[in-house]
Amino acid sequence: MQPIKVYNGPHGQGPNPWKVFIVLEELGLPYDIVWIPYREIKFEPYTNLNPNGRLPTMIDPNKNVTLWESGAIINYIIATYDTELKLTYRDDRLEDKWLLQSWLMFQMSAQGPMFGQKMWFTHLHIEQNLQTAIDRYGNEVKRIIGVLNDALGKQRKKKLSLSTTTDDDPVWLVGDKCTYADLAFAPWNTLLGTLFPGGTLDIKTEFPEFHRWSSNVARRPATRKVLEYREECIRTMKDTGEQVVERQADAAKMPTYEPSIGVGDS
Repeated sequence: MQPIKVYNGPHGQGPNPWKVFIVLEELGLPYDIVWIPYREIKFEPYTNLNPNGRLPTMIDPNKNVTLWESGAIINYIIATYDTELKLTYRDDRLEDKWLLQSWLMFQMSAQGPMFGQKMWFTHLHIEQNLQTAIDRYGNEVKRIIGVLNDALGKQRKKKLSLSTTTDDDPVWLVGDKCTYADLAFAPWNTLLGTLFPGGTLDIKTEFPEFHRWSSNVARRPATRKVLEYREECIRTMKDTGEQVVERQADAAKMPTYEPSIGVGDS
């Protein structure tokens, strides 16, 4: 099998391409990262691949398929290559199979956009300390985490009522195993320290089920490998994200990132 190519922008802080890399790594599929400076993603030839001029874009030379939008790419990889159902369910668990889509769409429509807006107004917006926007998106981030926390709490109660499992065992968003739905949240979850600098959000105390789940996802060997490589890229590569700030009139400067949450923990 030829490696699947996925475009990413150095130094790799942007979370969305890493969602795809995590799924590929969890399935043991070969892939190559195609590094492209941010200044090039709004112009041809890249926009011939991705008309939206964003990251990631995937090229699968094995099937002659080119796709953009991380959710669409994840769905393609699962449908095409997860023949052993490592990260999904079969049709005899039809509700679980499709409920994974609800959580993936929630990640795409809620977590990504709202976490991104909190990042923007906390760190990048030219009008610093625009507190109404910071508070609005901070509350949205907490609401989204709360949705996950409550759903995971219900999963734990359900699991405890049906089996002899202990309260320390991991629970997942759907069913009895970690799936692509859980994995899709991982890269954005690691940024919560940057979204709430100075320890202004105590995740472990305020959202204990979310904290346990996020930690369990991040310590999976394949996911951990990808997240740690991401940290290495952030540490060693030039950040071409500065090119985004340079061309946007409402941007001030790139943020100073806090250490990624859950990466490198035992």
